[in-house]
Amino acid sequence: MINTDKATILIIDDTPANISLMSGLLQDQYKIKAATTGKKGLEIAALKPQPDLILLDIMMPEMDGYEVCKVLKTNPQTVEIPVIFLTAKAESQDEEKGLKMGAVDYITKPVSPPIALTRIATHIDLYQQKRALVESQQALSEEIQEAALYIQSLLPKPLANEGIQSSWQHIPSSSLGGDAFGYHWIDDDHMAIFLIDVCGHGVGAAMLCISAINSIRSESLTKTDFTSPASVLNGLNRAFPMEQQNLKYFTIWYGVYSPSNQTLSYASAGHPHAILLNSNNAQDKEDLIKLGTKGVAIGCFEDVSYTESKVELKKHNKLYVFSDGVYEITNKKNEEMTLEEFTKLIQESFNATTKLQSKEIYSKIKELKNDKGPFVDDFSIVELIFSH
Repeated sequence: MINTDKATILIIDDTPANISLMSGLLQDQYKIKAATTGKKGLEIAALKPQPDLILLDIMMPEMDGYEVCKVLKTNPQTVEIPVIFLTAKAESQDEEKGLKMGAVDYITKPVSPPIALTRIATHIDLYQQKRALVESQQALSEEIQEAALYIQSLLPKPLANEGIQSSWQHIPSSSLGGDAFGYHWIDDDHMAIFLIDVCGHGVGAAMLCISAINSIRSESLTKTDFTSPASVLNGLNRAFPMEQQNLKYFTIWYGVYSPSNQTLSYASAGHPHAILLNSNNAQDKEDLIKLGTKGVAIGCFEDVSYTESKVELKKHNKLYVFSDGVYEITNKKNEEMTLEEFTKLIQESFNATTKLQSKEIYSKIKELKNDKGPFVDDFSIVELIFSH
């Protein structure tokens, strides 16, 4: 039983004696409301707090029980309230008609108190369970929306400086994912660039993503040099073991740009390689370099030592950092796009080192998808142009 002592029953019957009879039977366990006409019953049913169940007579003047039930089941405010027909009509076709109109049960007069009480209690229990589930889902949906908005607030503003330009696309999937990214100056000569992708979806993935991002932004990892990508990955792995994160882990690409040295240091943990396009002359064909290091996802194993690499930049440079949700789509041939195919697409169509193109990439991937629905995973891509 779920709060049957607090449940409210609305009795709609044109005969006061019948209302008195049912009220006497139910009043010890339930709050009772009553109406002697269908019109009045509909008004009461729509008022807050609404009844948990309606006992509805069929044979009434002006508006019979079938008409009342029809209105109840077409009104969004009352459609979910369970209706039990309580009537002297005992023909099987009458019962079938009532059930087809949306009633949950059919009790014939004269009423057997034990049977009536049992059926009423059962349907109130079911209704309250359903309502509790809906309320729980609504609360979860609000939490998910709040987490999504918070992740969005953490994302960086696009840059439009003389030496550095940036753009990004972050399109959440149909369910809350765990993608987030950022870039910021560690000091005057080191810019951190990173993208995190937590396994799974939902509030748990989002909260781990938020914690990891904030530990990088606030530089709160212990024994960590944030100008060293390998040191950052090792610090994250110490801080976020999956055994303490509900068995969740995340992949990451982390890079550090140095304008004075014209270099980009980087390390990755289970993450797709980043793509660097560069040239010394805007008219030259751009070189493409895949930037990635070997390493398992963060949190999977305790005794892991991550390594980093470094690349020298040229006069014109463009960096793409992205999650696997950018390319893991099914195309119109029902084939899965691979990381190598996406890399080739970038090299052939989005290789301009002086032009930001992340929005065009998103449009192209949407065009290649075999359906117009939302992405299965978060679509996250960061694009930076470095000019020397």
